[in-house]
Amino acid sequence: MPAPTSGTAAQVEARSQNSEIAVAAFRTVLLLIVLFSPQFMEARGTRGALLVAAVIAAASYNLALFILHVRAVPVPRVVIVIGDVLLVSLWIYFCGPGAERFFVLYYPVAMIAGIWFGVAWASVAAVFASAGYVFALSIAPVEAAERAPTSLLVVQILFLIVTATVVSVVAELREVERQMLVSERSRATLQEYWQRIRTARHVEEMVRPSRLPAAAGLDVAVRFRPAATAESGDYYDLIPLGERRWGACIADVRGKFRLGAVYLPTFKTALRFAARHRWSPAEVFTEVNRLVEAETAEKADLETFISLCYAVIDLDEGSLTYANAGHEPPVLIRGSGGGVAELRGTGMVLGVVPEATYTEEKLPLRTGDAIVMFTDGMTEVADRRNRMLGRERFLEQVQARTSAGGAQAMVGRVFDYVTEYGRDGQRRDDMTLFVIRVTATDVGSGGTERGEDT
Repeated sequence: MPAPTSGTAAQVEARSQNSEIAVAAFRTVLLLIVLFSPQFMEARGTRGALLVAAVIAAASYNLALFILHVRAVPVPRVVIVIGDVLLVSLWIYFCGPGAERFFVLYYPVAMIAGIWFGVAWASVAAVFASAGYVFALSIAPVEAAERAPTSLLVVQILFLIVTATVVSVVAELREVERQMLVSERSRATLQEYWQRIRTARHVEEMVRPSRLPAAAGLDVAVRFRPAATAESGDYYDLIPLGERRWGACIADVRGKFRLGAVYLPTFKTALRFAARHRWSPAEVFTEVNRLVEAETAEKADLETFISLCYAVIDLDEGSLTYANAGHEPPVLIRGSGGGVAELRGTGMVLGVVPEATYTEEKLPLRTGDAIVMFTDGMTEVADRRNRMLGRERFLEQVQARTSAGGAQAMVGRVFDYVTEYGRDGQRRDDMTLFVIRVTATDVGSGGTERGEDT
């Protein structure tokens, strides 16, 4: 299962930012309430410019915090809590007689501190607010007879501490419940995910060959890597056809959904049966296409098709006969620096038109030649700037590594290059690389005319 991504961290950061913006909006409302209160008008008459300066400073402080929150500039929350306590205490100082009625302004500050920092910090914030309250009342120029009784102050302070503590406890319990719910859902999702992976692996073990057969006169290697899903649509195979003949294929199931597990068993059976009863790749395609089209029609699936390249390698005749049904064209790399031939011939993908016809091409095959087959996942891998590798650069790497040694070494080095290219970017599809190198020294020594095998 993938590790938490930067997107998850971004969501957490966004929620934190939203809560701070909400606090800034709430602070704005409180400032407006103060500005339009009768106490403000009375205090303005006695304090004048000093009170106006304090209000301007408070509004500027609130606006600065709001702008910083919107721009995602981190501001320590401790600073925000301390600042809000000082604002409330400053107002109580200016308020004069009856200032104790504004003690309620400390409640949201202490409760927000509890929500942000937990139970212990809720109590600390409440005590700090109470200290600010007592200090503001003690230095306010109010006659002794007009001061609030000590018993009232004690009740207010105790109730503030209890309320902030209760709110923070409830917030922590709610967070624990939320995490437990998320954990339960995550476990259920993880179980479902792994069940899908186990099912897909079981299907792939039955369908995709775990090990290619040993082929005398050929050096064969394949590397496959599924995309980041539980199901894959790539398929490859090396089919023994008798004597020194082999059928090599590579295919890709495409559709609206990843339906490799649905269609690959039928496709594999049909292809192997047709390959062992038909010499001509074009005739193999015709037969397999009818079966695949019937399968998709039965499921009323109009969006699924299969691209396939199939080649018959005949070492006795010294020939390569191939047909292509909409698949990424393979290449034939000639031994001893003989150049590269792209097997461009192509036809309709399988499973779309029931009566589609196909053509085949035959090329001479010599010792040292290498047939390179691959799916488009190899060329469509993208780097972190979303630049695809592309067919041209991929083939350059293939050609540069032709002399790397055996087929296994060649496949490994090319595959490692492609994987490294897309390490920090996107891998949109399954990746399959299939290389067949001719090692027989007597290629073409036993060629005879062959008709159709029945």
